[in-house]
Amino acid sequence: MNFKKLIPHIIAVVIFIILNMVIYWPLFMENKTLNQNDVIQGRSANQEINEFREKTGEEALWTNSMFSGMPAYLINVQWSGELLKYIPRSIEKIIPTPASHTFTAMIAFYILLLVFKVNPYLAIGGGLAYGLNSFFLISVEAGHIWKVAAISWMPAVLAGIILAFKKNYLWAFILTALTMALEIRSNHLQITYYLLLVVLVFGLFQLISAIKNKTLPDFAKAMAVLSVAVILGLGANLGKVWTAYEYGQYSIRGEAVLSSNTESSGGLDRSYAFAWSNGIWEPFTFLIPNFYGGASQEEISMDSELAKGLQSRGAGSGQVRSFVKNVPTYWGDQPFTSGPYYMGAVVVFLFILGIIFVKGPVKWWLVSASVLGIVLSWGKNFEVFNYFMFDYFPGYNKFRAVSMTVAIPFLCMPLLGFLAIKELASANWSAVKKQFLTVLGVAAGLCLLFVVGSFMMGFRGTVDAQLGDQAWLVELIREQRASMFRTDAFRSFFFIIAAGGILYFWKENKIKESLAVGLIVTIIVIDLVPVSKRYLNDENFVRQNRGELIAKTEADKSILQDDGHYRVLNLNNPFNEARTSYYHSSIGGYHGAKMRRYQDLIENHLQNEMAQLVEKLRSGNTDLSDFGVINMLNTKYIKFGDQAGQVITNRNANGNAWFVGDVKEVSSPDAAIAALGNLDTGKEAVINTNKFDLTQNQISTGSIKLTSYKPNELVYNSNNNSEGLAVFSEIYYPKGWNAYIDGKEAKILQVNYVLRALEIPSGNHEISFEFQPDAYFVGNKVMMLCSIIIFLILIGGLAYQIRKSL
Repeated sequence: MNFKKLIPHIIAVVIFIILNMVIYWPLFMENKTLNQNDVIQGRSANQEINEFREKTGEEALWTNSMFSGMPAYLINVQWSGELLKYIPRSIEKIIPTPASHTFTAMIAFYILLLVFKVNPYLAIGGGLAYGLNSFFLISVEAGHIWKVAAISWMPAVLAGIILAFKKNYLWAFILTALTMALEIRSNHLQITYYLLLVVLVFGLFQLISAIKNKTLPDFAKAMAVLSVAVILGLGANLGKVWTAYEYGQYSIRGEAVLSSNTESSGGLDRSYAFAWSNGIWEPFTFLIPNFYGGASQEEISMDSELAKGLQSRGAGSGQVRSFVKNVPTYWGDQPFTSGPYYMGAVVVFLFILGIIFVKGPVKWWLVSASVLGIVLSWGKNFEVFNYFMFDYFPGYNKFRAVSMTVAIPFLCMPLLGFLAIKELASANWSAVKKQFLTVLGVAAGLCLLFVVGSFMMGFRGTVDAQLGDQAWLVELIREQRASMFRTDAFRSFFFIIAAGGILYFWKENKIKESLAVGLIVTIIVIDLVPVSKRYLNDENFVRQNRGELIAKTEADKSILQDDGHYRVLNLNNPFNEARTSYYHSSIGGYHGAKMRRYQDLIENHLQNEMAQLVEKLRSGNTDLSDFGVINMLNTKYIKFGDQAGQVITNRNANGNAWFVGDVKEVSSPDAAIAALGNLDTGKEAVINTNKFDLTQNQISTGSIKLTSYKPNELVYNSNNNSEGLAVFSEIYYPKGWNAYIDGKEAKILQVNYVLRALEIPSGNHEISFEFQPDAYFVGNKVMMLCSIIIFLILIGGLAYQIRKSL
């Protein structure tokens, strides 16, 4: 084996590790962790599942910690058949999470460029450009760990696909199967879907090329190899995909249940999906980070004109210091942003260079995919295309926050940019010199054009209205935005000139190629790291461990004196926080895929009851008997603060289960949810008889008590004098729950729009609910089989390659 060939790869790994240490220094050297909001929320949502796993060694599969109960598939489930998890875990042994995802992204893009036969040392620059851009690192800071994991594997999947069309079928099969399995394992189907769009565009151009060049047999062979590889990668995640698909049909991403929900057509509501849409000009943050003022709130220097203006108005130094820490500098179209998506001025310049210098289907694929990603990110700001995509393109309406489609250009534009340098290296300089200088002039000139144009821009943001009639303050903020805009425009101009100068002097034989490559890589790092560090810096790291971040409050301690099974309503933004779920079963939560029916319940009843509840509590009245929906969810405690005295015990909660004396029959979901508004849920139930049949005539009185609680198994004891209908304060879900009365399976009914019910014979009975979804148990076995096959072909491929090189 020629070990000299390994030297560039070893150097690449070392450089990637060093840069990760720079970015995540407190993580490596100070034993700190990232204070990530979404991670904290996720840890809260996971707590019941984790505790059950640690106590029993089993998987919960269902949790009552959020939204009165939901499947745990999209929260935290471990799969014994998921053998491929040991690959990322091996990386994490050396490089801690989330730095491991940044390292993976760098390696994956490096491999992609090697597949295109880019100089390995230049490919290092590509890996750094892909892993250090602010889109990636802002996502890390926000705690979108599954998202960044999926983004990190995208280039490697593409590398495998490219190999198939280069007729390297063995490694195309191995790399595609392995990385597709790891991509899907990342559990962020939205990013994987965007990768599929990139692949579809690639396939289209390859098909056109095959028809044009009469190479359809080669195209068919590549597609056959890739199809088997993708199926194998999918099989290694079958349980995950199956459960996600199964649950998706009943979530807010599935079909609407109520006829009044006209926006939903088998997916998310359009207004919800497009809430985070880029403005038409927002992609210029790829080139100029502060094009739209950066994050929603930025810290400004005390030496800034804004600070001086506040001081001149009589504000004290303390007031000024407090204000400049959170200035509303963002003036774009999104309701909130953690920071701009900065690709890098050098990378954008190289991309423009690639449009001119790279030829053939690869160029048109990368340009088309980049444009597609940008147009999709515009969302509601480009209705004519994006509403069509949402309404008619398969699967597209399952995903929200369309601004995330910038993941496509962030993959494709750097790739075309580094292919441009490869083409420039072999080009006849005298023949292309003029084109090169033209591109340099256009890219750098664009930055200067924005500087000139900024004097005619208003820098007005929707947030300005919140400042009331303080026109002078609004004007100071707008001047600050303009200053930030111009500073970063000049910054990008100088980086483009510097990168262009390096390439120019290289081709003029003034500097050696090795030096030019080193300088380009260096300038990319110098360009990207300071911008990314604006949003991921030492202040984002905390020394305390995550357990301490979710400390038990006095209110929690007060509630936890009750060791029964009940639910808690946190009146402080309950449907957008998961902290309550860390210690309690909550009727609220934090998740992007609530059950459709539960969302309907929130919108049609819970929000109204909460508003009425607040007014009643303010008047000092704690009689909650008229809050039927809150009571039927067994909401025993109302929490409105963190102090022990800020908890109210709801003595009117219906409990875990109860017999009803009257059943109202309706013929549609609309009628069922409407009836809830006038229902005494402790004594009455409503059932849609078009879906569920009642076989009993008698209405029972009696008692029913919960005797054993596990997330995936509930046991009750009933004592009733005649046949009757028992209602359970548990969410009805048709896929996986089985009910047994004295060991004999019983049919689960859906009542009160969201709850379970059983027809119970007279007498004493043991009743149990068990969650046994086929999608988990069958899917797990298939995952193990496919994972073993992937490992075997990987080992075989490596052995073959080593033997071949000896």
